Amino acid sequence: MKIFKTIILSFRHTKLLLVAFFILSIILNYLTTYIPVVIQYFIDVLLNQNVDNTIIEYFISLFNNKLDFIPIICIFLLLIEGIIVLSTYIRTIIKNKIIQEFQFELKIKLFDHIQNLTYQDFYQNSLADLVQNSTDDVNNIVNFIEKQLTYILDVILIIIFAIVQLINLDLRLSSIMIVAMSIIILLSIWYFKKSKPIIENRIKVQRSMYKDLNDNYSNIKFMKVNNLQEKEKERFNKINSKNFEANKSKVIIDSWYKILTGNIVKIQTPFIFILSAFLYAQEAISIGSIYVTINYSNKITRAFTDLSEILEFLNLCIVSYKRLNKLLYLTLEDRKIKNKDIKVENTTIKFKNASISVNGKTILKNLTFTINPNEKVMIAGSTGSGKSILLKTLIGFYDYEGSIKIGEYEVRDLNKKSVRENICLLLQDSYVFSKTIAENIKILVPQITYPEIVELSSFFSFHNDVTKFDKGYDSEVGRNGLVLSKGQKQRLVLVRAYTKPKPIMIFDDSFSAIDRINKKKILDNLLSLEDGSTKIIITHDIELAPKFDKIIFLNKGKAICGTHKELLENKNYNEVYSLISNQIGEEYA
Repeated sequence: MKIFKTIILSFRHTKLLLVAFFILSIILNYLTTYIPVVIQYFIDVLLNQNVDNTIIEYFISLFNNKLDFIPIICIFLLLIEGIIVLSTYIRTIIKNKIIQEFQFELKIKLFDHIQNLTYQDFYQNSLADLVQNSTDDVNNIVNFIEKQLTYILDVILIIIFAIVQLINLDLRLSSIMIVAMSIIILLSIWYFKKSKPIIENRIKVQRSMYKDLNDNYSNIKFMKVNNLQEKEKERFNKINSKNFEANKSKVIIDSWYKILTGNIVKIQTPFIFILSAFLYAQEAISIGSIYVTINYSNKITRAFTDLSEILEFLNLCIVSYKRLNKLLYLTLEDRKIKNKDIKVENTTIKFKNASISVNGKTILKNLTFTINPNEKVMIAGSTGSGKSILLKTLIGFYDYEGSIKIGEYEVRDLNKKSVRENICLLLQDSYVFSKTIAENIKILVPQITYPEIVELSSFFSFHNDVTKFDKGYDSEVGRNGLVLSKGQKQRLVLVRAYTKPKPIMIFDDSFSAIDRINKKKILDNLLSLEDGSTKIIITHDIELAPKFDKIIFLNKGKAICGTHKELLENKNYNEVYSLISNQIGEEYA
């Protein structure tokens, strides 16, 4: 699975740290299980019972005739505890470095993957889902590894070392612990299976809440204008109630699990005492052995009582794992492009028998026309005729059949980054970031100077608007450009685009929200600008057609191309142009 490979690769810079982490874990847990053995030796020596421990006896022999027995044992215990504290400290630092590096690498890989998704795959997923993928889902996996990796590893190592020590004592002593541990494991399996659908349902409900909140907050003006607050509150209450019920189910199953496992831990100690008393009466074990058995039993079974938290994190991790794996199987741009180093120099655009389909439906078919460098071209047609789809296909957002070339290269064979280095597409929706006006303008060219910004803003009739803000170009525009009108946002985007003009400039109805006076000034400025670039403009203002070198008129999935004068001979174009001209007059002419 791709996400598993991605997780493994995210540890690539921490290989040595992982080795050190595992070595320290082994040392730490061995010494932790060895402390009860030292205390057992101490108890059995005091009670004059048989003792057989080579390591402790060798250590005591080093202090022969120097210290009494009790201080020697205390020194030995302090030495072990000191090593445990130091190992724990070093291991914690190493673990933190591993997790930080892992989280950084995983988020970078997922962010890069989402950024490079095809246009269609990106927009077929909701924004809330993608945000949840890159935040909650990543955090669930990171949290599981961070909080549970140490715990699981410690439990496994303690069980291994404890069983080894108990075998050396009397295996019968560990029978009660094994039974208790087996029951807890069976309960944990039951808990895991029961809680899995509950957790999945809870995540599903939470996703729905995310989407509702995102829609509500993104359209708050619409909600207020239409007095929909109460309806939204009722809708949110319903989904919040579902979330409450999902959490309630989780609380119930957690309570039962903790009650059962907690009681098993409590009742095992009396049974161990009864068995120990029987074995001690038969002189099969020592008092120290009883202490070691109880110590290990409590340590291990208590560790298992925390399984509910681990299993909850595991279920969250599994759900997130599946979601991220599904995300990684979405198609990436340029996945099939072999030669990614092609540079486009000739910017002639040629469509030849090109057909474009979206979601299995053919939108445009058999398109054949040419757009030469430095031409001013209008794309006209009714709403839904495919104007935007035509130009989005040109920059690689949609697949096509037939031929669409930039210069001598097929668009499908070009690296999309190479295509977009030559084409600037300004969409009808103005994408504005929650920054200042100046920061929004400088995104493409951070080093642009203030006088250059003012000059461009004046060119696009935006400077006068900016001066009306208290902080001018340093004014915050708010989320999605909240403080700007739609027309102001469109003009800001035009200014931003021309901080880095490209050989082919495409305007996808980029003037629709600008008032008619400013629109006329901007279009006159653009069409009179001799900067060597091809300018392709999608607009419903067909009365502007005489100002363009070429018109591409889309109608019923087909295209006709020519000058305005040539297209007037086409019945459909003539009817549309005549109708609009009669309604609007010659305002722009």
